[in-house]
Amino acid sequence: MQFYLDGYHPGDPELRPAAEGRPDSQGAMPEEVDVLVVGTGPAGVVLAAQLAEFPGITTRVVERREGPLALGQADGVACRTVEMFNAFGLAERLVREGYWVNETVFWRPDDQDRSRIVRSGRVQDVADGLSEYPHVIVNQARMQDYLLEHMRKSPSRLEPDYGLEVTGVEVEGSGDYPVRVTMRRTDAENPSEEVTVRAKYVVGCDGARSAVRRSMGLELRGDARNHAWGVADVLAVTDFPDVRFKAAIQSAQDGNILLIPREGGYLIRLYVDLGDLDPADREARQRFTSDMIIEAAQRILHPYTLEVKDIAWWSVYEVGQRIADRFDDVVPEERGRRTPRVFIAGDACHTHSAKAGQGMNVSMQDGFNLGWKLAAVLEGRSPESLLDTYSGERHAVAKELIDFDIRWSKTVSSRPKDPNRPDDEGLEPAELERQFVEAGRFTAGFATDYTPSMITGEDTRLPAGRTVPFPGRIRRLSGPALHARRSRRRCHF
Repeated sequence: MQFYLDGYHPGDPELRPAAEGRPDSQGAMPEEVDVLVVGTGPAGVVLAAQLAEFPGITTRVVERREGPLALGQADGVACRTVEMFNAFGLAERLVREGYWVNETVFWRPDDQDRSRIVRSGRVQDVADGLSEYPHVIVNQARMQDYLLEHMRKSPSRLEPDYGLEVTGVEVEGSGDYPVRVTMRRTDAENPSEEVTVRAKYVVGCDGARSAVRRSMGLELRGDARNHAWGVADVLAVTDFPDVRFKAAIQSAQDGNILLIPREGGYLIRLYVDLGDLDPADREARQRFTSDMIIEAAQRILHPYTLEVKDIAWWSVYEVGQRIADRFDDVVPEERGRRTPRVFIAGDACHTHSAKAGQGMNVSMQDGFNLGWKLAAVLEGRSPESLLDTYSGERHAVAKELIDFDIRWSKTVSSRPKDPNRPDDEGLEPAELERQFVEAGRFTAGFATDYTPSMITGEDTRLPAGRTVPFPGRIRRLSGPALHARRSRRRCHF
């Protein structure tokens, strides 16, 4: 972190002076903006935090909720994402506050008594040499707080406008602000009041039910797997010996658990297998309760006990993988003939299960990929054609993630093979461990491989993610930076 460029001044050095002409608060929504970010999820806050560094660009962020996310949702922070946070000066806060996932343990049914579970393996969670940062666990709400604070302290003094829900997005002509966005207020003081803004670019980071995506005429395509998992952050008393390790637990008949220790030293997160759903019963998922999640976890952990004292947050989700056909508003036959004006990122364009810990990470990488490109174009440093690279690059990454998630979801939902019934179907415990280790580079965030384009050359150099020696120490070739390395495997998302 660098500061005091213009001499010493008292106070918080992270609170940079507001840019010339910018007040300390951003004021009412203007009629015209350069970039309108819709949604304050992982993709939206990363994108906004990047654009906040450019006070000459008028950026606004709208969110239909009344305030920032308070708790729950994602928590796994891949090594590559920690590196990305270093670009904002925030990596050390993540590392200091988070739970470090150094090892993963595996449990399976005891061959002598299959009603009991026993430890079957232990592996290093992140391979040596992948990153100078660990894999950490930090609540999504807390990570977003870091980025929102970074925005407030930036020269732009950027803050979200809460209580605004987008109802329509239209690209009208080719003027300076060709995108017309209609919104309605959701706050109690001005219910349903309509607000209209014109923008040069709009980015929909508004989740799986994205209004921006629907305005583009796109839908998420894919399949539900008709299998439910419960997730709960709990404060519990237990004699399970590996409660402070990440643990993949397979029982013989009662399903599986993925256990994740939470930051702070007390809470744990349980992903609990709740079994298959009837595809004809559309309300099946809504009938699960938190008690049902805990009771299933207690059965799986036998002979160990689990006494839950408090549930901080819980939810039930159905495993499914879906993706939009493209991530911007340019149809294939118009590609190269007009500039993309509307984009989607994160869950607005791809959804998948939570068990691989990739949703928040890949969503943030979407925002990071697009943010620097918008800034470069709006500041006149790059041609508008640079924006065409976003959809192609990130769609390929999302497709690869979905293919991986289909395989991994099937693996972690599989029943363990019974050695007394060799002809029965099932997964060997050693196979679960092998697949986990084999996927380590992907889940740590170092498998991104962009195809050649106007900013990515042929693969003729050292692949990203490898290390290169410098005198006296080893440094990563793909260190977090705000520029692209001209190799096919760029250092950037």
